[in-house]
Amino acid sequence: MSQIDDRVLNVPKARVPTGKQSLVARHTDQDSQLEMLSELRRLDASLESVKEDLKARSEGRKFDARTIVAICAIALSLAGYVVQEARNSSRQDAEIEMTKARVSNLERIAAANTEARIRSEVEFKALREGQEEIKRMLERHDSQMRTAMRRNQ
Repeated sequence: MSQIDDRVLNVPKARVPTGKQSLVARHTDQDSQLEMLSELRRLDASLESVKEDLKARSEGRKFDARTIVAICAIALSLAGYVVQEARNSSRQDAEIEMTKARVSNLERIAAANTEARIRSEVEFKALREGQEEIKRMLERHDSQMRTAMRRNQ
C-alpha cells in the first residue's frame, strides 16, 4: 500500500514546454522502435507491479478515491506519452518529406542551370570562331588594300 502511495504521490510533474520544441534527431527507425519497445516493457513492468499491488489491496478492501485517482493518473500518463511520441514522429516525417521535396527542387534547378551553362559555352565558342573569321577577313582586306595602294604609287 505504501509503495503505491509513494509512487503515486511522488510522480514528477510534466514540464510545460516553452516556445518551440527542439527537433529530436532520430537515428534510424530500428533504433526508435527498440527504444519504444524498451520503454513499453518498462511501463508494462511497472503496470504489472501496480496491478499486483491493486490485486492485493482489492482482496483486503474496496478502492478508495486515492487509488482510483492513482490508476487514472497512470493511464493518462501512458496515453500522453504515446500521443506525444506519435506527434513527434509525425512532425519529423513531415519535415523529412518537405526536405526531400526541397532537395528534389534544388536538383532540378541545378540540372537546368547546368544545361543553360553548357548552351552558353557552345554559343560563346561559336562567337569566338566568328570573331576570328572576321579578323582574318579584315586582315586579308587590309593586306589587299596595302597591295593595291603600293601598285598605285
